Amino acid sequence: MPVHFVLDQNFPLYVTGFKWTRPDLQISRLSNIDAELTHDHDDWEVLRAFDKHGDVDGFVTNDEKLLNLPMEMLAVHTTSLALVITESVGDQPIRATGLLMVHLETIASQLSKRPRVWILRPAQVTATRPWDYLNRIAKSRQVPLDSLVDEERRRLGIPRSALPGEV
Repeated sequence: MPVHFVLDQNFPLYVTGFKWTRPDLQISRLSNIDAELTHDHDDWEVLRAFDKHGDVDGFVTNDEKLLNLPMEMLAVHTTSLALVITESVGDQPIRATGLLMVHLETIASQLSKRPRVWILRPAQVTATRPWDYLNRIAKSRQVPLDSLVDEERRRLGIPRSALPGEV
């Protein structure tokens, strides 16, 4: 049975043409499901219409304001839909698309007929020094850091003076 998500009109369209590894995953644009719902309808009305439609499993939007609207949250609560919100990337279509591409198949695999809200947030990206990982590896192997580095340097054929990142 297909798993069907509908993109809000404010969501980037990149994912509609994407070939998913899960063949039963279907993504449609709101305008393709019911073009009338794109004009003069609140999101709670869209959610209720999808629930009545019967073949929609979830609604994807980048409008995180929905989380603070009681009518919309009650509308989700009274349906069997998944509401998927990409948080903090509404004006960055590639990031919103990337978040959805990373997480949608997992969301689809965890669907039930109970309503759920899924918040997709960009990950915190941190930079670390490779030297910190060498230190961790040496500790896990219970060998002195200098011995580990000297051994790997020999295996790679790197002279001692060629390692700028040592601290």
